[in-house]
Amino acid sequence: MDNDGVHKFAYRHRQMVADLLCLAAPAVARVLDFAAAEELPTEGVRTAARGLVQHRSDMAWCIPFKPGGQHGAGPDAGRPMLVVALEFQSTIHRRMGQRMRTYGTLLRQRVARRGGGMPWLLPLVLYNGNDRWTAPGFIQDIPPLPSTAAERFLAPYQGWDYVLYSLERLLGQSGGTLAQLPPANRVAATLRLQVERTPEGVVQQFREEWARFPGAGEAAIRSVLHTWAGALLADLGGSASVLPTLAQLEGRSGSVEGEKNMASVSEVLAAEYRAKHEARGRELGIAQGMERGIAQGMAQNLARLRRQAAIKFGLPTAQRLGELLGTAASTEQIDRVSDWIIECVRGEQLLAKVSGMVADGGNSG
Repeated sequence: MDNDGVHKFAYRHRQMVADLLCLAAPAVARVLDFAAAEELPTEGVRTAARGLVQHRSDMAWCIPFKPGGQHGAGPDAGRPMLVVALEFQSTIHRRMGQRMRTYGTLLRQRVARRGGGMPWLLPLVLYNGNDRWTAPGFIQDIPPLPSTAAERFLAPYQGWDYVLYSLERLLGQSGGTLAQLPPANRVAATLRLQVERTPEGVVQQFREEWARFPGAGEAAIRSVLHTWAGALLADLGGSASVLPTLAQLEGRSGSVEGEKNMASVSEVLAAEYRAKHEARGRELGIAQGMERGIAQGMAQNLARLRRQAAIKFGLPTAQRLGELLGTAASTEQIDRVSDWIIECVRGEQLLAKVSGMVADGGNSG
């Protein structure tokens, strides 16, 4: 599964971030104003032995604390802020502590420069690999936090490298099931999908999770579940075609702009998963005539990228994107551009990144 891609698609929604913190740090989540949460750009620069190195975390959010409490800050006063640095891991990274310290420092400085003082930090690693996490530095047992002062809520976290929230640890603590997780928690829904090990199980669990989130206000999580199920099916050797389309599931034409955008992103990601699965099959010599199929899949991926860019930024941006990528973009480049379409706020920002990548032979980013 494209671990970064599917997680970035999911955690660009405030509701997902809120539900994650409700599971991973409930005492902190209770005093945060998620309605005012803001996703942060994650590009930064750190010094290294060989000079300056581009360095960015997977995702970050800046969330203000609720007004009041010991600070006496009203709605219009400067409120203390929390920076949540998110890392998505499917494999064990031995130097995760050092990485998270670097990310945390850069992100806190970025927020502090905007005024309002230095924010608090919650470095959070989401690990969904099969092996036991053995990298040093994470908080083994998060101590219970008092419910009075906001500073005291997060003080225990500041001297540690990061908080680990993992499927592997959850299963170990609960005897191999996730029954203890809240039924209507959006993050819990994705975790229950991930424990399935057969295509049939994924489809059945997807339908159960889908039914937990009815109503127009839950369109985002339904799109996330659809994308996640398609990615898992590709990894298990199943076909994403066994899942109904978003339009079919929603029972409408999908004319609402927000649903069109989410459907487009979901389709692009699903196409990438299928292309990667086919590439692995070619390398192992499993299928014959794979070259033609991969070429066709690559053309479809490029077309979907252009459509996704057109929906978010407009037709001129999509046309220019097509000119920059041409017809010979690599799978790695397509992955990178798909992430940028999700992350960028303006079309010119996207085109600048793609131009730099093409000029650098695909090595920038």
